[in-house]
Amino acid sequence: MGDSNQSISSKSDEFQPVKAETILPTKTVGIECLKEANPETMSPHRNIFKWFARRPTAATRLALLASILPEETTNDELLKLMCIGPNKELNGSISDYVLQKYSTKDDRDGSIEEHFGYEYPHRQVPSKEKLAEFHEELKQQWGGELPTVLDPTSGGGTIPLESLRYGLPTIANELNPVAWLLNKVILDYAPTVGSIESDVKSWMEKIETEVQKELKQYFPERSGIAPDHYYRAYSITCPSCGDRLPISNRWYFNRRREAAIYPVLQEGKLEFQVINPTKTETREGYDPSSGSVSGGDAECPFCGVVTERSQIVDLFSKGEFEFEVCGVRYEKAIGGTRYHAPTEADKEALQKARERVESDLHLSTLLATERYEGYYDRAVPYGITQWRDVYSPRQLLTHAAYLEAFNEVKSDIVAKHSEKEAELILTLLSFISVKLIRRNSRLNPITSDYGSPDNMLGNNNFSFQWHFGESNLMTGTYSYQSEADNVLDSYEETVDYVNHIDDAADVHQGDAGDLPLDDGSIQSVVIDPPYGDNIMYSEIADAFHVWLREYLRDIFADAFSPPETNKTDEAVENPVIVNPKEGQSTAEAARERYEEKMRGIFSEVFRVLQSGGTLTIYFTDKEVNAWDSLTMSIIRSGFIISATHTITSEVPNRIGVQKNASADSTLLLTCRKPKRKPENRTPTLWRDIRHETRSVARQKATELLESDYNLTKTDMIISAFGPTLRVFTQEYPVVDDKDNPVRPKEALTEARAAVTEVIIDHELSGDLETVDSLSTWYILSWLVYESESIPYDEARQLGLGVGVQIDDIKQKTKIWSKSRDDLVVKGQDYRVRDFTAIEAGEKRRKRAYPVNPTDTSFDYDIDAVHAALNVLQTKGSDFAWNWLQDRGLQNSTSFKRTIESLIQVLPEEHPDRELLVNLASGETGELLDIDQETITTSKSKTTGRTTLQDF
Repeated sequence: MGDSNQSISSKSDEFQPVKAETILPTKTVGIECLKEANPETMSPHRNIFKWFARRPTAATRLALLASILPEETTNDELLKLMCIGPNKELNGSISDYVLQKYSTKDDRDGSIEEHFGYEYPHRQVPSKEKLAEFHEELKQQWGGELPTVLDPTSGGGTIPLESLRYGLPTIANELNPVAWLLNKVILDYAPTVGSIESDVKSWMEKIETEVQKELKQYFPERSGIAPDHYYRAYSITCPSCGDRLPISNRWYFNRRREAAIYPVLQEGKLEFQVINPTKTETREGYDPSSGSVSGGDAECPFCGVVTERSQIVDLFSKGEFEFEVCGVRYEKAIGGTRYHAPTEADKEALQKARERVESDLHLSTLLATERYEGYYDRAVPYGITQWRDVYSPRQLLTHAAYLEAFNEVKSDIVAKHSEKEAELILTLLSFISVKLIRRNSRLNPITSDYGSPDNMLGNNNFSFQWHFGESNLMTGTYSYQSEADNVLDSYEETVDYVNHIDDAADVHQGDAGDLPLDDGSIQSVVIDPPYGDNIMYSEIADAFHVWLREYLRDIFADAFSPPETNKTDEAVENPVIVNPKEGQSTAEAARERYEEKMRGIFSEVFRVLQSGGTLTIYFTDKEVNAWDSLTMSIIRSGFIISATHTITSEVPNRIGVQKNASADSTLLLTCRKPKRKPENRTPTLWRDIRHETRSVARQKATELLESDYNLTKTDMIISAFGPTLRVFTQEYPVVDDKDNPVRPKEALTEARAAVTEVIIDHELSGDLETVDSLSTWYILSWLVYESESIPYDEARQLGLGVGVQIDDIKQKTKIWSKSRDDLVVKGQDYRVRDFTAIEAGEKRRKRAYPVNPTDTSFDYDIDAVHAALNVLQTKGSDFAWNWLQDRGLQNSTSFKRTIESLIQVLPEEHPDRELLVNLASGETGELLDIDQETITTSKSKTTGRTTLQDF
């Protein structure tokens, strides 16, 4: 069985078609992406200094190679070049082989590599002979020269690294200085300087020796055992009783080890014990799963009075709080456990560190620079206004000690090594120290299940934490040595990846909308652009930039002289830096600015590309407005979308992006630069191409459903966006019957509706034509998103597709509620007034429960169904039988269709589903005459998606 994803080839006399404009082995590549996504099997360059949106190597290679190889390249030839498949003769295709191996993965013996019969592709490149053949083939395609590949927003460097590994002239550009420096290491130093491990280790030892002398006094040992890390929290003065009110939203130190923090008052002083809550007697109301803080309010455990959030925020903003040390985890067990209460020596050490920071001139001013308060900043209101505030005094002292020791050896490093060697050594040493801030600041909590400091940027923002983990960087889990091993091992492996390369890539730092390149000098651009408001790269990178500036501003003055990263030229939707026009929201202004920035980047790419050159774009954002902006940017820059492909290239439920706008699949859009920018084209009427946009979307969705690719419904919708955009861009400009411009989002809305129709036909036992629009929206919300929590804009778009304005019905129906940026779909227990409570005369405001089960008729089918479920639950099946008959619901086709559909779409664990099954079976089932096969089919239906756990 081969791959089924394909695109419609765009052939033209203007340029030679490339492989991307034919059928690609996307299913096979998707399997490789899932295999690689485990952190232990990722390309090593990702761990030198972690960056965001780290794309799998397999997807990168596909985008890169398909963009430059001739169209006659077979899929097997392409996969071999990507190092996918075994080194042996096969009876069928490589795709058939990989798919067969994937289907039998659960029955394998040994590792994934042994089962598939070849190494992970990113650990290999073609042989010297194969690369030479590849280069000759490219020269024939590109006029006698190897094509130059450009990534104008190179981020973590995966795209240019793979280009470089294939021996292609490579140019990488990156605005952010932190990411630029990472690119400099993997694309310049690694291939030209090579191995540097022994030198770095030698200088490391000197740094560590000095730091040990400086810091050991601030981390007192216990019974000769060094502390690993600390549970830190806060306290304020309780406005009621005047005692110290401990501030934390959870008291578990390590749930699995049954170690918890227990605050007590001893002789009027706040103390903390480390206890086993299952064995130790505690005061009434103590629950280590929660703390003194709930919803931002703090309840004093000693007097029970609640201090409101606003008052607490005010106290923190004024600095009227104390740092507390609540517990210590040691390197080794002491008396049978590694978790202990703090000693007097611990408290004295903290006080000593604080006095040192306040009295030392350098320490008292270190990082005394104002923090940029960005859109996703949740720390500034709590008084974390300068970068030094991100750290407790001892944390700041610790990081400063490594910086000072680094500065003491810097001049010797410069004197004893060549310029590039010195730059590399200093950069790697800086990376080691600066990476440590992620788990040693006030913004990283303690993980409850493992009792260790979590990543402060785990959610891609700066969030104030009611408790935090503090690491002893001289030893233990997150030590300088362990981080050094990680950085050096990753760098040395990266060197091995490029040791066959003679030349480095050109690495530029600057705005992608203003590249230092000649017109028409590039043959292919492969880009993974920033996605709307998904991640504010510069805001987050500031946490690293301010420290790298202290380490390296004299080495890389242009990049690290500025006090913070460049936010003005960054192509993101940042509401903080826009000035909305009259009548325009900040979100609209941010979207408009993002679109203009992306247009500037694509226009610059258009300029530097030669005629017929290829632009291939990664895109994984699932919000229609983001796609709309991207497409408009492409169109206005002069490009034509010539092909689209979908790859499962992301780990489902990635940390930090579980409920934001990132999808689990990547869409590759291949665009071509025509000889001339299309100008003064006759507009196309929207009504003339509307049917075609729906048709190609349906075709793509049907194709994916008939394949054995277990994509989410959302990813199926994204897959349909590609061919839809191809139709739209080829017909642009598009206008409606009144000559008003039509934007791409109109086509994407049609695509979403068309795919939804296909999903309904495939997944449900019948159509929803008789069901009212609100009930249809409710059913589709569960069908498409398979969760009660849905991104708000997604739910709104789905509503528009079936004629429901979800904001208009929220208060009246209470069928959904808001949770941050998500919409939560509600069940019957939230919406229906309890029948027995009504009989008992219980007074309830009608608007609190919009559905009254004693009513004889209902506005919507979903209201009738929810009411019926409440009656069945509270009054039993006999009463429910009469209740249904009294309202004639046994004769309502739409009522029964709603029940059947909900049984099919609600997950097994949803409380309403069992009630629905009971309603559709037994006595009430006989009355309603609901097809029992619906219940059987839904029970046996498998759901979910392909995940790493499958391996």
